[in-house]
Amino acid sequence: VVIATQVTVEGPLLAISDNMFVHNNSKHGRRAKRLDPSEGTYINSLYPPLPVATPCIKAISPSEGWTSGGSTVIIVGDNFFDGLQVVFGTMLVWSELITPHAIRVQTPPRHIPGVVEVTLSYKSKQFCKGAPGRFVYVSLNEPTIDYGFQRLQKLIPRHPGDPEKLPK
Repeated sequence: VVIATQVTVEGPLLAISDNMFVHNNSKHGRRAKRLDPSEGTYINSLYPPLPVATPCIKAISPSEGWTSGGSTVIIVGDNFFDGLQVVFGTMLVWSELITPHAIRVQTPPRHIPGVVEVTLSYKSKQFCKGAPGRFVYVSLNEPTIDYGFQRLQKLIPRHPGDPEKLPK
């Protein structure tokens, strides 16, 4: 057998072929079934189940947004899969799987500012209840320029010789 990118073969030539597609229609081949992490049993009884790790949240970025909702947020964690849903407090939101470690969501609106627990759900089964992520809703009435500076002051590291307060 000779494999080449050009049709130049030295020696006796038996056959030349272009690239071809081969499809196996055998019904006897092994099938990989996705395990449902919410169920303790497995679908295909011929093969033992693979260990299924529970999805968990490690971080939420950004971790805060307006009470009006609509902010795009990335949930970072482990063992995410297609169909996994994100729950802000009690509000189930549509989610987009980016990788097994990242999910993109839009925050739902909330009437009052404050912290909500962020958990995961699949087929009515809740995950991360023991260690939920946290998202802080901020009211649109609060953000004044002074309030913004107070919040930035907590995030920006101070260096020796920095003035206590910058002029406006």
